[in-house]
Amino acid sequence: MAERQKLPEMPPEPPPELAAILQHLSVDIGLDYLTLLDLRSLDPPPALGANLLMIIGTARSEKHLHVSADRFCRYLRTSHKLRPYADGLLGRNEIKLKMRRKNRRAKLMANAGVISPENVDDGIRTGWVCVHAGQIEPAEGAQKEVRPIEGFVGFGSETNKVTIVVQMLTEEKREELDLESLWNTFLSRNIRRQSYRHEGEGEFEAALEAGTAHPIEPGSSDRTLEHDITDWDSGNAKMEEAKAG
Repeated sequence: MAERQKLPEMPPEPPPELAAILQHLSVDIGLDYLTLLDLRSLDPPPALGANLLMIIGTARSEKHLHVSADRFCRYLRTSHKLRPYADGLLGRNEIKLKMRRKNRRAKLMANAGVISPENVDDGIRTGWVCVHAGQIEPAEGAQKEVRPIEGFVGFGSETNKVTIVVQMLTEEKREELDLESLWNTFLSRNIRRQSYRHEGEGEFEAALEAGTAHPIEPGSSDRTLEHDITDWDSGNAKMEEAKAG
């Protein structure tokens, strides 16, 4: 197998369907230089979804980009019973319509003696399609740590399913965006933040055991705020009386 078609290494506790998806993207779809980013440890999770595994691949042309995204969505629906959606994907009829409009516009400009400007965004050369594959079952025995937040009310429920997102880009667009560096930097910062938080929690628990720290009771901050406001109001009243006198 060529260097550009090598599959990335599997992450710890990989979902059972991940290997088949990577194989399909490399062999059947033809995406090159696949990269797998394990973002399942991000806390809070990114907007793309919790327990995120992101796959980045290079398409060989603009046409190959849209054909690959369309075929991959069809594959996910038929083989994995998922409901993917693709941001930036142009359907076959949409590409034909945009090409006809572009050619008609170029012909009119040529007849009028107007030189067509270069590097104009014609809505065809996107260079980037983000396929949100959906959520698949995690590895057998994989458990997600749920940390309840006191006083928080929301909708839905915690799940340990894995979110799969595939970023398909042309070579130029991939070099321009450099998503690997962006997400790796974000992941490193998140890991450092979590380590600092765990260290702080450990120090606080040790201080509680030693008796040098005391937990704040619920509502105590509100009472302190009310006390400060009362003192501030009484102080202002005394100043007004002094001015009046």
